Amino acid sequence: MVMMSLHFFNKLPFSEVYLHAMVRDKDGRKMSKQLGNVIDPLDVMSGITLQQLHDKLRQGNLDAREIPKAEKFQKEAFPDGIPECGSDALRFGLLSYTQSGRSVNLDINRVVSYKQFGNKLWNVVKFVLYFALGENYKPVRTTFEGVDMPLECRWILSRLATATEECASGFTEGTYDFALATQSAYRFWLYELCDVFLELTKPIRNLPEGDPKKQLIQDVLLYVVEAGLRMLHPMMPFITEELYHRLPHFETLGTDSIMLADYPRNIPFKDEQVEAAIKTIMECVHSSRSMKAAYQLTNKNKPDVWLACADEETFTLLSTNAYIVETLGVVGAVLVIKSADEKDVPKGCGLTVVTKDINLHMMLKDFINIDAEVAKLQKGKALLQKSMDTLQKKMNLPTYTTKVPESIRAADQEKADGLLMQMKQTDDGILRMLAMKDN
Repeated sequence: MVMMSLHFFNKLPFSEVYLHAMVRDKDGRKMSKQLGNVIDPLDVMSGITLQQLHDKLRQGNLDAREIPKAEKFQKEAFPDGIPECGSDALRFGLLSYTQSGRSVNLDINRVVSYKQFGNKLWNVVKFVLYFALGENYKPVRTTFEGVDMPLECRWILSRLATATEECASGFTEGTYDFALATQSAYRFWLYELCDVFLELTKPIRNLPEGDPKKQLIQDVLLYVVEAGLRMLHPMMPFITEELYHRLPHFETLGTDSIMLADYPRNIPFKDEQVEAAIKTIMECVHSSRSMKAAYQLTNKNKPDVWLACADEETFTLLSTNAYIVETLGVVGAVLVIKSADEKDVPKGCGLTVVTKDINLHMMLKDFINIDAEVAKLQKGKALLQKSMDTLQKKMNLPTYTTKVPESIRAADQEKADGLLMQMKQTDDGILRMLAMKDN
């Protein structure tokens, strides 16, 4: 590469070379033909069966006496061979390991997970093209400074600004924290764009074409997807190039290739207040999901929810954005009330404390078998009582304080306190269940 660049362009193709730590196997051992733990990058990219791995041992210069030992390791490490992962997943995986000069203990399963991440990217862009945007979509806005936007749009733009800032920092000369760049890009695409913002765009499909709110959200969605692809391109060049060319009205992006596009920097939408607001809302979402999971309610079951707020600011925030809790929490109607009105919440609701300022009540009476839940709680209490009796018997022995070390006695006391707390919580749960039955 250096000689060709000097010959044709009379200049060096690069001025710095990054030397990474040694690549070892997942257990931290140096790769060796004798151990059978050598991983060929081409095998990771193209895939290889276990038998083909065995055959490669015999084709090399490994002593025949060492082959059984190497084959044994291959059977344990790669019982189904190595699946085809592609170069993007391998590149992303190796970059994610580059932390503080530590050795790269390469686990193929981690590379496979990044292949699945690539599949997720493909499906995300497919969803954006055919469902969120649709065939008739035409972008109107490409900049959003000073535009009045829904909270979720301001949030995803803020998260995009944070992710691009972290990625750019990871690629900066003198830093070269590639692990930070991969973590930031992965978090943005998977946990922020996919899990939150894309879910919140689904209801806009029901709005008519030309609706200003629908158009604005679609424009924001295209903006973050396009910038997100440019952000990810150095780490996964092939899939991002392919997806970039599939974006709607690609010809308006001003470049023939994502390789020639500017890397996203200095996106002016970072807003800590917006992120704090969404964090509060997401705590309500997680609490509603946890309560549904605790009572084994599926997404087909959509109980109504009451959010009781202790202060005016939280009340206003949740009242304005209750649809976010409804959509992401997969619940029915979300009614936001003040703590003073909490006594008016209908009977038959379960209660969970979200924060010191928010209580969540969920209507469970029509979705659960109360007698079965009470029996389950009573059975759990009996097991707790049995453990408590055994522990008390041990602690009441005459020689307990003289022969048992202080550290063990402290641990026993801590365990006893925990059991008492669990029994109290179980009793409270039984009372709440019986209260639902009575009403």
